[in-house]
Amino acid sequence: MNYRKLSPVANRRPSRGKNFLGAGFLLPHPPVIVPEVGKGQEKAAAQTIAALKKVAEKIRELEPDTVVLLSPHAPMFRDFIFIYNSPVLEGDLRQFRADCQLSFPQDTALITEIEGLMEAAGLPGGRLDEATMRRHGLENTLDHGAFVPLYYLSSRYNQFQLVAMAPSALDLQRLYQLGQIIRQAAEKLHKRIVLVASGDLSHRVNEESPYGACPEGAAFDQQLIEHLKQGDLSVLLTINHHLREEAAECGYRSLIVLCGAFEGLNPRTEVLSYEAPFGIGYGVAQFLPQPTDQTADDPLAKIRNMLAKEREAGSLPVQIAQKTLEEYVLNKQIIDLQQLKTSLHQTDINHNNGQQKENETASFDLWTEKAGVFVSLKKFGELRGCIGTTEPTTSSIAEEIRQNAISAGTKDPRFTPVTPDELPFLEYSVDVLDSPIPVQSKAELDPKKYGVIVSQGWRRGLLLPDLEGVDTVEEQLAIACQKAGIDPHDTYAIAKFTVTRFK
Repeated sequence: MNYRKLSPVANRRPSRGKNFLGAGFLLPHPPVIVPEVGKGQEKAAAQTIAALKKVAEKIRELEPDTVVLLSPHAPMFRDFIFIYNSPVLEGDLRQFRADCQLSFPQDTALITEIEGLMEAAGLPGGRLDEATMRRHGLENTLDHGAFVPLYYLSSRYNQFQLVAMAPSALDLQRLYQLGQIIRQAAEKLHKRIVLVASGDLSHRVNEESPYGACPEGAAFDQQLIEHLKQGDLSVLLTINHHLREEAAECGYRSLIVLCGAFEGLNPRTEVLSYEAPFGIGYGVAQFLPQPTDQTADDPLAKIRNMLAKEREAGSLPVQIAQKTLEEYVLNKQIIDLQQLKTSLHQTDINHNNGQQKENETASFDLWTEKAGVFVSLKKFGELRGCIGTTEPTTSSIAEEIRQNAISAGTKDPRFTPVTPDELPFLEYSVDVLDSPIPVQSKAELDPKKYGVIVSQGWRRGLLLPDLEGVDTVEEQLAIACQKAGIDPHDTYAIAKFTVTRFK
């Protein structure tokens, strides 16, 4: 039996220096690279293992008080950051038929500080009591996403405490904020920490993968590794959401937490290894803070500024949606459309050298004509809200946009209402719908050109055209039926429609 158990942490050297974040690492977690599991197969990942041993040497050099580790295989909640809770955090690889175990003392003081800062910031998460754990069928045993990196990290130095958590499915802004909070908690307690983002990259890099291969798999890994080499954290935050989904990665969200922890530290990033021996991308990278007299770029600020410039050049319908939602979220006021029309008209003239720019809605009049409208919100590429009307319910398209923009941001039942700090990161699109046309055959459909409305009795479901990830008629109808609560194998009516889309 291979069993590493830590002795009590005592007589430790005091933490030194003002920067208590000693390093950060992106580390893979395939059980096969543990010799007791791989039984020789681990040799195929020799570059990864060599890089992990370098990381272990760095841990020995840094002698951290605590390792804070984020694992995507810890209990994951959509809207709650789970933190393991046990005086001694233990794990094993019995599920992989390997007789090896690890054990680390929990840093309860640091967890308590993190929880307090999370609560103050309105970030949901923390430890769960035993009753709640039982109700969800959870255990406080370390998962393999934590175990595998710790197996190597602790091979050269193991006199550290541990905080282990899941990144959760919260949006990237919240995960970035979690990284800031972890570092802030360590600084407050004067604890020198190392932050580990556990995660494999794409599970679909090539045909050797048991999950199959797709072009997006290799493309995602190539992009991520290149961005890490360049060290531009703001670019890491903007990797296409659809690309990530198709690549089937599991390390990105943990990496965003790592980026948040290093905000303002001007980190030097280095890719120690990358390979995909089993068709699954394994990347090992380190973040080291660099002393500098200059203020490091704030990745979120760069993204805010970029989006602000895009909004200034945005279409008129999008500006109506944006200004409507901002006024409602910030001031709880419904914007006056006549005043908004005058303001937007003057802004257009000022931005176009005294000339009113060409009418981008020439096919209809926003202020007098009626139509159904959908307003969609995205944040870091992920849907943040979408509400619409298939037919007009107000006196004008502009009023329809105003109504649905507020609903998309505050009444979509799939999401919590948009908060003021989210507004700078929202991207808007507005779809103005043409009248639907009944369809007799699926051959009349094209998911890139037409949206669909399916109906059966009182059930009704709609899907807009040209949506990312919806490439076939079958996919389009299946999603529309799911939204309507219709069995796709039943008989139902289909109508198609076109939209004029504004971004």
